[in-house]
Amino acid sequence: MTTNERCESCGMPLAERHTAARYCEHCAPNGVLQSFEERFERMTQWMIRSEGLDRDTAAARTRDHMRTMPAWRDHPALG
Repeated sequence: MTTNERCESCGMPLAERHTAARYCEHCAPNGVLQSFEERFERMTQWMIRSEGLDRDTAAARTRDHMRTMPAWRDHPALG
């Protein structure tokens, strides 16, 4: 799968009908990328629910993951 077949915000595979898009429907539900703060919180909450992590661990893993994503890797909050 090439980079343009994955969401540049979270890394989720994009549906075939969205391969021209940069972001998945979760990160850009209205076609506009959500703010860093909203994406960070939603990704952190997802990690808490899906992996049973405590908030601090989930937040640290979210920051690590977001540093690898094209949409966020240069964001000042991840410096």
